[in-house]
Amino acid sequence: MSFATYYMHLVFSTIPSLLSSDWILYLLPALTVSILFYSLKIMFFRAPKLRRAK
Repeated sequence: MSFATYYMHLVFSTIPSLLSSDWILYLLPALTVSILFYSLKIMFFRAPKLRRAK
């Protein structure tokens, strides 16, 4: 067992949850990647148009 898996089991074992501890190992990285892609989409595709300096 890796250190990340060990500490994630320690943290999430104290939180009462409907999900089993195995689902947390899949849910947490998926949530992290989705937040990363969403923030990149906002930064590069929905960025406000800036005026040129004179």
